[in-house]
Amino acid sequence: MADMRIAPFIESDPLSPATVLGQQMETTGYLFFRRLIPAEDVIAVRRAVLEHCAAAGWLDPDYDLIDGIAHPDLAPIMEGHPAYMAVYRKVLRTALFHDFPAHPRLMQIAAMLLQGDVLIHPRRIGRMSWPNYTEATTPAHQDHFYIRGSVDTYSCWTPLGACPIKLGGLAVWPGSHTLGYLDHTVKHPGAVGGHGVPTDDAIWHTTDYELGDALFFRSYTIHKALPNLTGNRLRFSTDNRYQLSNDAIDPGALKSHYGLVEQEQ
Repeated sequence: MADMRIAPFIESDPLSPATVLGQQMETTGYLFFRRLIPAEDVIAVRRAVLEHCAAAGWLDPDYDLIDGIAHPDLAPIMEGHPAYMAVYRKVLRTALFHDFPAHPRLMQIAAMLLQGDVLIHPRRIGRMSWPNYTEATTPAHQDHFYIRGSVDTYSCWTPLGACPIKLGGLAVWPGSHTLGYLDHTVKHPGAVGGHGVPTDDAIWHTTDYELGDALFFRSYTIHKALPNLTGNRLRFSTDNRYQLSNDAIDPGALKSHYGLVEQEQ
């Protein structure tokens, strides 16, 4: 991170007219809302996720559950690891987590952006990022590389808890959506996703996220995760996609992430 050029997000007002928010999205490729969702609603989802983590022995019992402190005796794991996927399956089947992208505050923004009947992708996605595992950090990419379907699909990334830069939030390259679709030729073996794009000229926008913050961006907007450098805290987040119900959608987006919900217990 030392060689990254970083600037703060341009904050948006959810009470702005749809035309204003639409113009901001066209210019920067993202909209960032401070404390859009009530803190207690985010904490409820966070607690539900952490209960599954605690049951799996992931958390240090010497700390409060809500702190999300990783057990010091466990090695970090990531998506694809059987122990990770066993917990993740339970998270995806948790009603509070599944229903979160339909929160009225999020739907309000999605409706203003899409100006029509909104479809939330059934493929809800959660991230549980371990400390001291920087090689697994998601590289710079465009969501359209993975989700396909309609280009006019909007992603929303929301941290499930306060997320300072050191914990590894999301960073966006403003205006990068105007580059169009890019070939993802940069390989990142061992990282979540694993395919990326060159970003030598990027100036990244990010922030110390607070409870209830939400970040919407276009499917061509280049973004990446920052590494979790806290040493002992797990980082929890969710990203969800919104599009018009009649637009093209990839069949995979109509199923749960990795098909975990459809699998038998």
